[in-house]
Amino acid sequence: MNVLIGVHQFFPHHYAGTERYVLNLARQLQHMGHGVHVLTYDMGRRGKQRHEPSGLYLHEYDHEGIAVTALHHPEFPDFDFEMRDARFYEAARALMQQREIDLYHCAHPFRIGGSVFAARDLGLPVVLMLTDYWLLCPMGILRRSDNVLCEGPDAGTNCTRHCYAGGSRDRFEARAAQAEALAGAAQAILSPSRFLISVFRYNRFPHAHRIRHAPHGFDYSLVRDLHGHTLDPEAVTLGYIGTIQYHKGVHVLVEGFRKVEAPNLRLKVWGGSFHEKQYERKVRASAAGDPRIEFLGPYAHDALRGVLEQVDLVVVPSVWYENAPLTITSALAAGVPVIASDIGGMAEFVQDGVNGLLFAMGNAGDLARRLAQVARDPELVRRLRDGITPPPGLEEEAFRMERLYRGLLDGGEAPRGAGAQDVGAVVEGAENARADP
Repeated sequence: MNVLIGVHQFFPHHYAGTERYVLNLARQLQHMGHGVHVLTYDMGRRGKQRHEPSGLYLHEYDHEGIAVTALHHPEFPDFDFEMRDARFYEAARALMQQREIDLYHCAHPFRIGGSVFAARDLGLPVVLMLTDYWLLCPMGILRRSDNVLCEGPDAGTNCTRHCYAGGSRDRFEARAAQAEALAGAAQAILSPSRFLISVFRYNRFPHAHRIRHAPHGFDYSLVRDLHGHTLDPEAVTLGYIGTIQYHKGVHVLVEGFRKVEAPNLRLKVWGGSFHEKQYERKVRASAAGDPRIEFLGPYAHDALRGVLEQVDLVVVPSVWYENAPLTITSALAAGVPVIASDIGGMAEFVQDGVNGLLFAMGNAGDLARRLAQVARDPELVRRLRDGITPPPGLEEEAFRMERLYRGLLDGGEAPRGAGAQDVGAVVEGAENARADP
């Protein structure tokens, strides 16, 4: 079958979790004999060729054997609110017809929502994967502009009060209607975490009952033959692997680490900051003077084995409702325990005291308490290693996705998945959760 996978941004310039999910799935489907093409938005505006009749600019290239079509507007539309851009709709529709696409898998509708409607109008089956909260929240991460967690839009009331001051309620109601229509255009709606499903149910999203749990698979070739360095009780190494951005909570990690005056702890930080250069400078300044902390910059994804070989524990200190962090999956697949914030998908994947440790989100003091526990008892790392259950492999995910695709092409429906945990108790107190920069 010929599968088109759509994503809001893509390699080589964008390489966060959703982009890696698309690349992994595309490569595996291709290995299984399927035709795969990626459709994305060209945030780098590299396209010079005009696509007619849409009027967008076109940039076509190949990334690791995957054909990619990237489109961009002459000007930037209101991406936060427009989910059915007419010009992207026309361009996506033309691409689907030209490539004789059989099925469309949208991995994130931000900037490219018109493609979902184009596929529907062509009669193609549509699979929609939700990797964050963008259909509910224009910010995408349910975190207000004052850095307080948000329980949801509340029909636009929270949006106009906290993030879009002076905005019209009508505007948010129109956005909600577009989000409902976009989800309604998909035959299957998936989420890699049960927590995300519960957030959509808590907010009474019209299609929440249709969202099915579909955990991401991990590419074990990235950590094959990884032996890890021998645990040295005199030098226990913590690793942060990701991007240095505020919502990722790196400031919490550095502050918590510095509170623990343990000479046997080390901290290595990998990642770039993209547009948050000022935040990175502040984080680095807060770490200055502590020789135990080392900043190592961005890393190539195929160098993941070398990164994980250097650490005993991976820390994920995010201050938003992470859905299914690739960092956690990568660490557990490599047999490395995780210390993580106690909310969202992080608390779903990390079982406190079993395969890792949890601490109160945004609370550097509580993180310091867990780090001090490791410093006092380094053998805890070995016990946590023994508690790790490896996540599913990429091949398993791809085979499940292939069965779903074939079922939809045969006119069937997506299989029902497991239920979601209740997040009501979690989000009721979200307004009081704050992590100051």
